[in-house]
Amino acid sequence: MGSCRRKRISRRRRTRRARIVRTSTTLYYAVADGVKRIYTDKDGAEGYGCNRIPNPASVSLINVFVNGMLQPRTLYRIQTGKLRLLSDDLPAEGVPIIVQSIRIKG
Repeated sequence: MGSCRRKRISRRRRTRRARIVRTSTTLYYAVADGVKRIYTDKDGAEGYGCNRIPNPASVSLINVFVNGMLQPRTLYRIQTGKLRLLSDDLPAEGVPIIVQSIRIKG
């Protein structure tokens, strides 16, 4: 009598390969003076390499941190070379301001 066993067929699962996306990041560092609401490239802290605010149309994502806290988009406006804080409260003197610009390359 023949065998009732089924042959086991091994199937390879098709998985998507992780795709590595190239990115480049630029950072702008400034230190608040407790008075200003607008910061420009000239206000950037020295010693941090290329310390400028790029054109928002040329980057994929922009994050603004004041005193290490991520700021919602409604609290700032960015133009080429210029950051404007829109909140009623100004950062205290000595507080770090960081603009992180990320460009995702396809």
